[in-house]
Amino acid sequence: MQNYRTILTFFISSLLVVMGLTSIYAAFFPNINFLIFEESYLQFLSLTDTGGNGKLNLLTYPLSLYLICAATCFQYLRTRQIVYLDFLILIWSVVLFSRIVSIFLRGGVDVDIYFFVGILPEFIIAPFLLFIKGKIS
Repeated sequence: MQNYRTILTFFISSLLVVMGLTSIYAAFFPNINFLIFEESYLQFLSLTDTGGNGKLNLLTYPLSLYLICAATCFQYLRTRQIVYLDFLILIWSVVLFSRIVSIFLRGGVDVDIYFFVGILPEFIIAPFLLFIKGKIS
């Protein structure tokens, strides 16, 4: 059981780092090359500025998810309370459900670099957290 707790701690720490970096890029560097990729944050996520309040929407909604996830990861690592793990499972289950709905409504998904670093992890995070929770409970 201790091995699973160590794996969970590493996984949640990694998730916190990714959400933190993504939050910084989304808020402060949306037009600069995103991490190791040759595209900006907005290009990498295939987001476009629609004019009007578009820039606010492109920042507000993704940043809300990133910051809620980062804060929850931080709280779990700080307290080790299972309620934070439950909340992460809820968040990522909703993201997974939303992604599945969007794939069906949009008629599929393109397999590109974003598929591997953005979409595929959404199919892994909630099931992995559920699996680990079952092992440590």
